[in-house]
Amino acid sequence: MAAYRPIIPPHVAERIRHLPPDVKRGIREALRAIGLDPGRGEPLKRELRDYMKYRVRRFRIVYRVDRRAKTVAIMAVGHRRSVYEDVAAAVRPRPGA
Repeated sequence: MAAYRPIIPPHVAERIRHLPPDVKRGIREALRAIGLDPGRGEPLKRELRDYMKYRVRRFRIVYRVDRRAKTVAIMAVGHRRSVYEDVAAAVRPRPGA
């Protein structure tokens, strides 16, 4: 099975860089696992239904799979308490847009 190419935007890479070393290690391992099998995560619901989540202790990786392009777009990495609201705010249509 061919691997999917991860797309990690600069703001997400910066967030990962500032995590504690043990969490950062877990996130990197998870990103490799997602690249090999994007279906490992769990689908999200409601307004985030096009996205998947992958658990790394109390942190979550939220991503979107493009099977045609064989890419995994990492939308956010963060604590489970706030990561979903952050992603929902980023994908929500802005008034007047």
